Amino acid sequence: MSAKKGWKKQKNKMNKMKNKKNSLKAVLVGLFVLVSTVGPIVNVAGAAAAFNGGSQPRPLLSGGRGSENGSTDWEESSVSIEIGEGMSFMVYFKNTSSETADDTRVSIDINIDSNGQGATATAKVWADNAPVKSDSINIDLEGDGEITDIYHTESELYDVDGGISLPGNADDVETSGGVDVGDVGAGEIRYLVADFAIAGDEDSNSSDGPEVTTKNADDVDDNSAKLVCDIEAGDEDGDVWFEWGKSSGNLNKDTSKISFDANDDDTVTKTITGLDEDTKYFFRCVAEDDDGNDDTGSTKSFTTDDNGGGSDNGDAPDVVTLAATGINSVSATLRCEVDPNGDDTDAWFKWGTSSSNLNRTTSKQDMGSGTNDVSCSSNISGLSENTTYFFRAVAENGEGDDQGSILSFRTGSPVVNVVTRFVDIFRNVDVVAEPEPEVEALIITLNADTNNPDSRQIDYTVSYDNRTGLTLTNVILTVPLPNELDFISSDPRESLNRNDELEFNIGTVRPGEQDSFLIETELANGVDANDKIRFVADVAYNDNSRVRKIVEVIDESTFGELVRGGGAFTAAIADAFRGFFTNPLLWIILFILLVAAAVRYMFAARDKRTNVLV
Repeated sequence: MSAKKGWKKQKNKMNKMKNKKNSLKAVLVGLFVLVSTVGPIVNVAGAAAAFNGGSQPRPLLSGGRGSENGSTDWEESSVSIEIGEGMSFMVYFKNTSSETADDTRVSIDINIDSNGQGATATAKVWADNAPVKSDSINIDLEGDGEITDIYHTESELYDVDGGISLPGNADDVETSGGVDVGDVGAGEIRYLVADFAIAGDEDSNSSDGPEVTTKNADDVDDNSAKLVCDIEAGDEDGDVWFEWGKSSGNLNKDTSKISFDANDDDTVTKTITGLDEDTKYFFRCVAEDDDGNDDTGSTKSFTTDDNGGGSDNGDAPDVVTLAATGINSVSATLRCEVDPNGDDTDAWFKWGTSSSNLNRTTSKQDMGSGTNDVSCSSNISGLSENTTYFFRAVAENGEGDDQGSILSFRTGSPVVNVVTRFVDIFRNVDVVAEPEPEVEALIITLNADTNNPDSRQIDYTVSYDNRTGLTLTNVILTVPLPNELDFISSDPRESLNRNDELEFNIGTVRPGEQDSFLIETELANGVDANDKIRFVADVAYNDNSRVRKIVEVIDESTFGELVRGGGAFTAAIADAFRGFFTNPLLWIILFILLVAAAVRYMFAARDKRTNVLV
């Protein structure tokens, strides 16, 4: 009996040792599978960081005229400057890898052209584990002179929330080693704004030319009149005279010249005689200095009397042509200002498709007989699309007439159907206008975000990227703000704010050009975090077709959905576990644990059966 018990006890001991050996074997097999699988993953995780990969809302380097605080228009290909001015560079860099960029550095190198008429600035950004990314921009000298030096004055570092501390010495931005801007985490964005001053020699050989203003004729009778002109002399001496005749287009007679001295302001007069009675004459003032600089005043008119008696009750009117408004594909509104100068005055517009042949006129309007400026406007319609028109204002009273400057405008194109895409929160969605180009297009993106949930503020960023090979013209961004939002500010500043409809006149967008607009808003009173907000942005433009294109992007979200980080605990937990359950390493570990548990269960069950049998 004791021998049997001893044998049973020995057998149980042997089974337990065997089970431990098999369990250890299963774990070793699992570790082998883990190492074999995780090895490549670890190698991928150790890959180098990188900056500005893929499409970005702005280039690495852009420049602006003036200091950083006063510069709102950042240029991406060239910047025009003058001697003695300041300018700023913005270096935009985003870590587009999944690794932190260690000890990131930024440098700006400026090479002045041999003739001193321009320069080239090249910005570079790199890190200990990230390759060099570079970009260049041209600097063009405006006006006379020669650039001798462009030197650094100040630099500041920013992230998407505002200014942050610059770890390195700001002056190092000019060195080949660059300025230290610290580590940049995966997905993080930084802006280095560096201010520079322009030194050089201004050209002292150039001179300012004369400026003349034709005044109304005086002492008009049946056969003579006194012509009057105001002159502001420039740096040189010169001569002034009058051109006159019976047609505004053919001033075929000249008066004798009157000399003026440099830097003198004066009124000159010249009496012309031998005129025909009851006849309209036209005249203008002309000046030229010894350097060949000249100026011509506007053309004015007078009418001689038919009975030898002049009238001193009033003067000929003064008229100024203003820019046209309300321009579309078929109509426009012409505008002017008229000073009747004390005599009953009529005003109208001449217009046409050629500046030398304004062969159409609007109906005359009574401007009264006052002595102050009076606004005048007239709508013209039936115009051709995509056509340039020229126009000028004309005013006339009993003492003479006046013609304003010739201005122009260009009609637009019919609008095509709008293409709409919804934009998901926390990512950009590319949207294109119909018809979609075969390869690339004008890309419009919209981001909605809030970094300060306590302030109820929402920031919207509208970006564009011209991926076509075409130069787009008359580009306008329009943003009608919904009732749920109150407008705070925008960068760049809006061109027009019309009852909470913002308009940004972008103008011309060249191939490859990118830019973005930041629109800051806050929730209106009575709006809570669960109310749906529909934010819309339209970008309209002309390409080389006869059809005007419009791209529309929309974001629909609640304030609660936009809150990130510490603003909402639920959002924080979601962000913390975002992507966790899609990680392959998690499933490998769970698989190994499952295999080990199954092995242990099978051996434990067998041991139990063995013990029962024994």
